Amino acid sequence: MVCTVSFQDEHGAIHSVTLSASSLYEAVGLAVQAFKRQPSVPPVSPLAALTVAVRAPTVQHTVTLDKARQWATRTATSPADKLQRERVRALLASR
Repeated sequence: MVCTVSFQDEHGAIHSVTLSASSLYEAVGLAVQAFKRQPSVPPVSPLAALTVAVRAPTVQHTVTLDKARQWATRTATSPADKLQRERVRALLASR
């Protein structure tokens, strides 16, 4: 899915990145990594709401970083789910 992930920093500035991800939580993890690489973007607070807008059709989700971490640490229900959760866990751990 192609999506835009955004968050509002403590000063009210909105930061966003457009990326391709296979799940909502992978999009959050990839966005955190992209924001981290930009010196002008402050770190994403664990309680910051990250808005994920999926293109065609557009679907928008808002997830806190804490919720993404909780999802990533839950027990997987299938091998594919396990791989997704491990990927998101790894993306968020390197923050």
